[in-house]
Formats: sequence, C-alpha cells, structure tokens
Amino acid sequence: MNIARVICWSYLIFLLAACSETGVHPPTERTEGFVTVGDGVRIYYVENGAGSEVLVAPAALYLEPLLLDDLSVDRRVIFYDPRNRGQSDSADLSSVSLDRQIEDLEELRIEFGLERMTLLGWSAYGLEMAVYAIRYPEHVDRLIQISPIAPAASLLEQFADTRRQQMDLAAVEELDQRADSGGFDDTPEEYCRLRAALTTPASFVNPNLANQVPDECMHSNEWQANRAKYFRAYFATYGDFDWREDLKNLKVPRLIIHGREDGIPLEGAIAWVEGYSDARLIVVSPSGHFPFIEQRGVVLAAIETFLNGEWPKDAIAISTDSDQP
Repeated sequence: MNIARVICWSYLIFLLAACSETGVHPPTERTEGFVTVGDGVRIYYVENGAGSEVLVAPAALYLEPLLLDDLSVDRRVIFYDPRNRGQSDSADLSSVSLDRQIEDLEELRIEFGLERMTLLGWSAYGLEMAVYAIRYPEHVDRLIQISPIAPAASLLEQFADTRRQQMDLAAVEELDQRADSGGFDDTPEEYCRLRAALTTPASFVNPNLANQVPDECMHSNEWQANRAKYFRAYFATYGDFDWREDLKNLKVPRLIIHGREDGIPLEGAIAWVEGYSDARLIVVSPSGHFPFIEQRGVVLAAIETFLNGEWPKDAIAISTDSDQP
C-alpha cells in the first residue's frame, strides 16, 4: 500500500515584533507577526511570556487558543503555523515537504535568536519535531510529543487509524458530493464547518467536547480542498520512513503523551519510547486525539513537571522486554 496514502487518509478526514540584527526581540506580552523564510514564504507566529526557557511548537491555529496563556506563565512560548496551514502563506505545493518544514523551523530559530529551545509537536508534527531534534540536537533541550503518529511507516500500516469507524460516513459522503457539485462554491467556510461537525467528534471520547476545538475554517488554508492538497504533498515526501534507529543516538529527553482511546493507536506512541532511556510515556484516559482538551489538567501538569526538569509521576519508561501499558 502507498505509504503517503496511508498517512494522508488518516488526516484528510478532519482535519511583528520589532527586529534587530539578532532577530525578533522577545515580547513582554502576547504579540504576533510573520517571519519570511528563505524561499519567500511568510510563516505566521504568535508568542507570549518571557524568560531564558523557550518553548516552540507548530500548529498555532489549534494550540494558541488552548495552551498559550497557561504555558507562558514562566517562560517564552512561540507557536507558529507551518507553511500552507492556518495564517501562514499558501506556498506552491512543490515546496511543501517534511525537509522544507524542518528548515522553516531552523530559520525561525535563527530569526528569533534562539540558541536552544524545547519543542512540542502534536499529531503529525510530533514526528516532525522529533526529526528536527535528530538533525539539530544541539539546539533542542527537551521534546514533548502529543498524540504523535508512529515513528515508522510499517507501524502505520500495521496499526491503522480507526477514527473513520466513529463517523457517519454516509453523511460525510453526501456532504462531499454536494461540494463536488458546486453546492459550496460561494461558501467554502460553511462547507468546512459542516464537515468538521461530522468528522471532528470522532477524535474525542466525549464528542460534546469537540466544540472546544478552535475554528479552523476561518483560515482558507484549512478549507477542505486546500488542506487535502497540502497533506497529500506533505506526506508524499515521507517515503518508507523509519526513525527508530536514529532515535538511539538522540540524547534529548522526550515526553510522549497519548490518549488511550485515540484513533491513532497507542502502539505508535509506545514505539517512540520502547528501548529509549531518555523517553517516557504518559497514557491518559478517557481521551482521544485532543488530550489537551479531554484531559487538560493532567496534560498541563505533566508538561510543567517535564519542563521543570523532572519526569511526571505517571510517566513510564518501556524496556524492550517489559509489559506495555
């Protein structure tokens, strides 16, 4: 089976501060703007807080409304939207790739004048942040991976995303047919919101919490046709990947947080931890793909403990011969 198609299918269903020669100055309060990277694409960012510790994470469109204020009490936090996501520029799809997005982050690091940073990656960006850490370990203090996809393509095939089983697929198909027939040509935001109402609840144990997901449809990058093209281009560059061997040489402490009921199976999260002395796993329940919504207090407490240099009490190491959680 085509690896890009395996990954894509799982995601298509729902899914300036003043400058100086050293880059963007850290703010004293919430600020937002754009950084132009090497190929001319503007990357949107929002940041808050101050201090020597800096936390950086992609997917600002989701994370900023939910996590920015809480995480920036004692540190500087920078969230950004990858190219073709949220408020960042919509670049030519030929420029969308895992490698290019990792280089975008490296250019952001230089622009912000950061020697070292802690990274947080949710969902597919959990893998992307790990690959950045593998390539630039000298710039990463710690890594938090929330609901990450598996570190190997073979695991994605073996343990498939199950969220489609929780959807009314007939209703989704009917809506998509209306869109294909031109029914939403003048109202793409309406189509986006109607589709999200059908698909997003499948990422939750308690579907009533799906209304806490920020409104992605206000951004044209997140309209179904645009996001589908982005994910096809992005995941097509993954190839037949397997990062497990590279992780053996990564000495950056890693905390993986995963919902037990997530449609992205727990086995993928276990693979990020199993056999690695610098990694720990927290399994939260009940929780699907948005543990920072369904188990908000638990997740925030675990992140704070980890950022303060300790392992959360519920975080477990997994040896290659131990029982899995």
